[in-house]
Amino acid sequence: MIRTPSVPRALLPLTAAAGLLLTTACGGGGSGGGGGSADGAGGGAADVKVAMASGGKATGAAPGAPITLKVTSGDGSLADVTVTDQRGRRLDGKLSADGRSWTSVSGTRPASTYKAGYTAKGEGGGKRSGSGTVTTAAPEKPNKLELTPGNGSTVGVAQPVSLLFDHPVTDAERAEVERNLRVETSPRTEGSWGWVKDLGGNDRIDWRPKDFWKPGTKVALKGNLAGLPSGQGRFFARDYAMGFTVGENRVVTVDAARHRMSVAEDGKEVASYPISAGSDTYPTRGGTHVVLTKNAHETMKSASVGLGDAYPSLPTTSVVHLTSSGTFIHAADWNADVMGSANSSHGCVGMLSGDAKKLFDRIRVGDPVVVKNTKNAEVTAPGNGFGAWQLDWPAWKSRSALKG
Repeated sequence: MIRTPSVPRALLPLTAAAGLLLTTACGGGGSGGGGGSADGAGGGAADVKVAMASGGKATGAAPGAPITLKVTSGDGSLADVTVTDQRGRRLDGKLSADGRSWTSVSGTRPASTYKAGYTAKGEGGGKRSGSGTVTTAAPEKPNKLELTPGNGSTVGVAQPVSLLFDHPVTDAERAEVERNLRVETSPRTEGSWGWVKDLGGNDRIDWRPKDFWKPGTKVALKGNLAGLPSGQGRFFARDYAMGFTVGENRVVTVDAARHRMSVAEDGKEVASYPISAGSDTYPTRGGTHVVLTKNAHETMKSASVGLGDAYPSLPTTSVVHLTSSGTFIHAADWNADVMGSANSSHGCVGMLSGDAKKLFDRIRVGDPVVVKNTKNAEVTAPGNGFGAWQLDWPAWKSRSALKG
C-alpha cells in the first residue's frame, strides 16, 4: 500500500475514472514528502499529487481493468512511468496528451501485484520520483483447460498439441490467448494454431505441424495464461506447461476398396492385414485420422455412436479410437468369413482378433491412420477427434486468430 501520513484527505479529490484512490504525494518544501525523492531545483513539484488505481481500487481490484495513474492536484505532469507485475513483466501504457494521466494498454491479471515507478514534474521544473502498488483479486469465475498429449509422453508423428477449454473463449479474446501460447520444438518445426469445436461443442485450440513430425522431435508448450480474460467474465487462473517426444515414423493405411490394411515405418511396409471396413450403407470415414486412445477390452454399442439399435452390444478387444463420433479399429471375429473380401461393418475397421492384437501392440497414440478408397465422401470436422489433418495447410492456418 502507498501511505501518505503527511497529506490531508481534503487534498486528494476523487475522479470519475479513478473512484477510490490509494494515493502517493510527490512534493517538497512545506507540504512534506510522501514516498518520493526530490530531483531538480526549486519547489515546482511541491503541489503535484499522484493517485494509482485499477477499476477504481488499489487493493482487491477486479482483474481485467487497466491501471491508471493520475495527477489529482497541482499544476504538473507525469513522466517516465514504469509498471511491472510480481514476475517482472512490464505493463505497457500511454500518457494522455496533457501528461496528467497514464493508462495501461492492457488490463490487469487476477491475483497479481503491480508496482509503478514514476516521475512527477512541477510547473516550475522541479521533479520528484514516486511509487505505488495495485493488487488484484483472484478470479471468481476461472476458465480451466485440459492439455493433450500427456506431459512426458511419447507420441506418433501426427499428434497435435491440444488445449480443451472448460468454458468458451470469445472471438474478441482468442488472438490474445493465442499470443500467449508458445510451442517450442527441437528441431525447429513449422506449425500453426487452429481453433475448433470438439464433438460436445467445447472450444479447443490445436497446434499441428505443417507436415508430420520428424521422429525424435522434442516439443514443449508454454502457456502464459494466468490472468488473461477468456470472455463472459471469466479469466485463466494460472499458467500451463507440458512437453512430449515424437516417436517412430509409423503410418497406418486402410484401403477400403482392397479390404486391406498396411503398416509402414520409415516409409517401408512392416505389416499387412485383411480387414472389413464400413458397408455401403455405413462407409468408413475417409482422410487422415489420429489414434486418440487404445482400450484392450471394450463393448461396442450402436446407440453410443448415434446408430440407435442398429446392432446389439458387442464385447470386443484391441480397440483403437480414431474419431470422437465412433470410428474405431477393433477385433471383429464375427465377420471372419468376409475379412479381406467385403466391407460389412457399421463404419469401423474390423480385423481378425490375432491381427488386431498385433496392431494394438505396435501402434501408439498420435500415429496417423489414413483411410482411402472409401465411399464415404463426408469430410470429418477438425474437432471430431484430432481432425486437423483433414484440412490442407492453408485451410488449417486460416483457423488461427492471428491473421497474417
